[in-house]
This record gives sequence, C-alpha cells and structure tokens, in this order.
Amino acid sequence: MEDIKILTKDLFFRPGERVHIQMSNEVPDYIGILHSHDYIEVVYIISGSATHEIDGKTYDVKRGDLFIVNMHTPHMFRQKEDSKEPFVAYDLMFTLDFFDQSITGNHYIEKLNDSFMFYSLFRDSGKFIPYFSVSGSAHAMFGELFNKIYLEHRGRESGYIEMIRAYLSQLIVSILRLENSQSDERDSHHAEQMVEFVCDYIKEHFSERISVSSLAEKVYVNPDYLGRVFRSAKGITIGSMIQKTRIEQVCHRLNTTKAPVAEIAAECGFDRAEALNSFTEEKYIREVKSQED
Repeated sequence: MEDIKILTKDLFFRPGERVHIQMSNEVPDYIGILHSHDYIEVVYIISGSATHEIDGKTYDVKRGDLFIVNMHTPHMFRQKEDSKEPFVAYDLMFTLDFFDQSITGNHYIEKLNDSFMFYSLFRDSGKFIPYFSVSGSAHAMFGELFNKIYLEHRGRESGYIEMIRAYLSQLIVSILRLENSQSDERDSHHAEQMVEFVCDYIKEHFSERISVSSLAEKVYVNPDYLGRVFRSAKGITIGSMIQKTRIEQVCHRLNTTKAPVAEIAAECGFDRAEALNSFTEEKYIREVKSQED
C-alpha cells in the first residue's frame, strides 16, 4: 500500500488562522502524492482534467467538479496525460471551529449539523455527499465565491476573516442546495447500482450463505432499505431471488449431470443436511416446476 503523507495545517495556515486558500499550481509538490490532513478541504477544479483517488475510490474529474475532503481522509489528484489544459483547482481549507468553537475537535464536515448556523440545513438534507459536478450558471457562481475568498485571503484588508467566514458560509449553503437538487437523480442511480450489484452477487455466489444483512453491508445501506429498493425494482424479495437462482441451478445441473439431486442441491447452496437427509428428488422437481410456472 502506498505511504500516506500527513499534512498539518501548520504547513499552510498563517499563525492563529483557521482558514486558508491556495491554487493547486502554487503547491505542485502535492499533486500525485497520496496524503491526508487535519483540516477540511474543499477542492474546486477550474482547469484541466485529472483522476482523484479518495478514500479508496477513484473518480475522473474535470473543470467544474467540486470535492469535499474530510479530515484524515487519504486522497490525491493526478493530472491526466492527455489533458489539453493544465490541472488547476482552488484548495480551500478550514477547521470546523472557524464557524463555531463549540464543535472544535470534530473531524467531519457533517458535524456542522451541530452548529447553530447550519443545523437546520443539515437536518433537512439528511445526508451529505462529497462529490458534485457544477455546470451552467452555478459554475460561474461557485467560481466567483472561491475567487472572492482567495482575494480576501491574499489582500488581508481590515475585516477579511469575517468576510471569508461570510463567503464560506454562503459556499456551504450553496453546496447544500446543489446536493438537494441532485439528490433525486443520485438516489435513483444509486438504487439501480445496488440492485444490479445484488443480482450479480447472487448469480456468482448462490452456492454460499447469503443474507440481506451481508448484502447491505457490501453496499453500505440499511438492510430494510435495501430490501425495499430491491423489491420495488424486481417485484420479489432478495430471499426469493436467492431461492429462485438456486432452484434454477439445480434444474440446470439435473439436466447436465447424473449426480444425485440432494448432492446437487447442496452444491447449489441449499442446507447440506436438509438436502442430503430430508428432501427427495420429487420435492425438488416440484419446486423447480412451480418456479417455472
């Protein structure tokens, strides 16, 4: 496994400050280096294309993509060799107590729901997704916000910290609005992916012990939720799909091998003791026929 470089805010933040912003091309040494940090980072790409590896997942990213990277989350950007433009992004870094000192020490941006300023927004949102694609008029709006923060931070005029806090608050609210506008499409796509994964997994592992709980763990959702989504998409429960797949395999092998039906059934995932001691060939054939009918 690649070593993870640990970056601390002392490398970038001015003494006594809890917010920092820079352009990625101002610190090129960190592009292509897997690292984590003790601050939250919001990255907004304004030029070029790259791959972004974050928390074990890899994304193809381009101009207009926005990422939120929580504290202690390994990630890195790699510029694509065929990119027609240089990779450039705003890197906006801050600690949660920049907004509210009562939540100092927390690691995740979701903890802003404990802040008086953002509580109602995070409560209504229900969840927070770290990756967004920004286009159209929203792209200009986000670019302007990042640029205002960048100029305030560089200019250091009187009251610049308060101005940055105001702009950053506006940025977070805008991100939450974007998340809400994209949530239906994301949820639908995610549901399709989950159902497809479950079907493929059952086809490949029908001979093994499978439970709704174990499948839910693999797709990182609640078992009840996974069950509802699957039944809505397929019209049957996950348990019925597992049973149906196993019976289909028994039927196929009965037609292609001369092995005893109980042995075939056990190989296809039915309980071995039950398959060898309790079930008769006629019972399996009846089950197969009932499924086919």
